[in-house]
Amino acid sequence: MQTTIDKILQAINECKDPIKNTQSREKRDAILSELSAELIDKTREQVEGYARNEDEAKSLHWFYTRFISNKAKSSASKMMD
Repeated sequence: MQTTIDKILQAINECKDPIKNTQSREKRDAILSELSAELIDKTREQVEGYARNEDEAKSLHWFYTRFISNKAKSSASKMMD
């Protein structure tokens, strides 16, 4: 799992100024979306537990919220429909 976490952090760090750089943001989001499939069954605490410092913890928190938590909620609501 550490390898996946390292790839996530690398993708986040490589996307400089995501608000202005749409192409870079889209590439980052595609990579993170793909990697999130590997962690979909993990809790937020498990994912954030791999952070080595506060910056990584913040990045992993953002990643979990955007790419795992939202997917899980979306999947659950689709099952109820």
